[in-house]
Amino acid sequence: AMRHVTTFAILLNGDFANDRTETRRVIKAMADAVRGRPGHWPKARVLLQISFDEFHQEVIVDKRGQLAERIPVAKIANIVETVPRYAAQVQLALLHKQTGLNFSMDVLHKGVFARLVNALGERGHQVQVLSTAPSERLKRNPQSPDKLAPVLKDASFVLTAFPDAPILMTSSTIDGYGRAELLDEGETVKEKELLDAVLVKGAAAGERFDIDLMFWLNGWVTLFNAVHLCMGDLYNDGVDTILARQRKDPLIHALHLFDRRLPQLYAEVRDDLDALIHKATGPHHLFHMLTEYSDVRLHLTRRLIALDQDAG
Repeated sequence: AMRHVTTFAILLNGDFANDRTETRRVIKAMADAVRGRPGHWPKARVLLQISFDEFHQEVIVDKRGQLAERIPVAKIANIVETVPRYAAQVQLALLHKQTGLNFSMDVLHKGVFARLVNALGERGHQVQVLSTAPSERLKRNPQSPDKLAPVLKDASFVLTAFPDAPILMTSSTIDGYGRAELLDEGETVKEKELLDAVLVKGAAAGERFDIDLMFWLNGWVTLFNAVHLCMGDLYNDGVDTILARQRKDPLIHALHLFDRRLPQLYAEVRDDLDALIHKATGPHHLFHMLTEYSDVRLHLTRRLIALDQDAG
């Protein structure tokens, strides 16, 4: 199966990039792994995805009362200036989370991106933005919640020293679980309109719950949008067994399509559906919460199987 994989997506928070030497060692190892594939296999590339936003690079007060960054922008700068040297094997994508800045070009001139540009500038680099693109849907600005407006979603840029090695940045909404539950109401862009549409009509065009597999270093294999859904242990079960489980699981397919039966089936065993819908920042967050507990997942799976058998 490995010979057929041509893109290896690796998601990291950038904390490994302590200095230029360590950063180059890690990136070079990725490039060497791709170059080391048998010559008769298809060419492959690493898609290195680095979390980069106002939350991962949040400015905090440390234990000594000094200002500090949760994950320093300098570490992201180490990655940005290193990857272009291995552009044939590694594509860098910065994964950003939308805020009020995304409703104008301010997202590229203020906030965390501006801090990155300044850090790179101090090292003698110049950044050139190549392209920007808005989200397909209008969204509600948390600073002006009375109206919908265009929001910047994608951008690409280069270091002028490496004009043929574009770096991608994609900005998405943040789901309200984990640390995101601690954010103030006005700090994030929500998808309430999309949630309402999904509950009434089903999945919108181009919108899916991401059921791609995420492989963890300890062997776990989970869904990308629902890490609490584990498909097994890579080292003990093997990739073929895990892929078969993913293909056959009715709950996974229902999640992928935002199946409107899931909220109804959830309500058969839980009485807090309305509260979850009110809490949800978007459809991805809601369907994540619907499947959070194992007993509920078992009920959903059994009911989906029964409904599909009745329909057949």
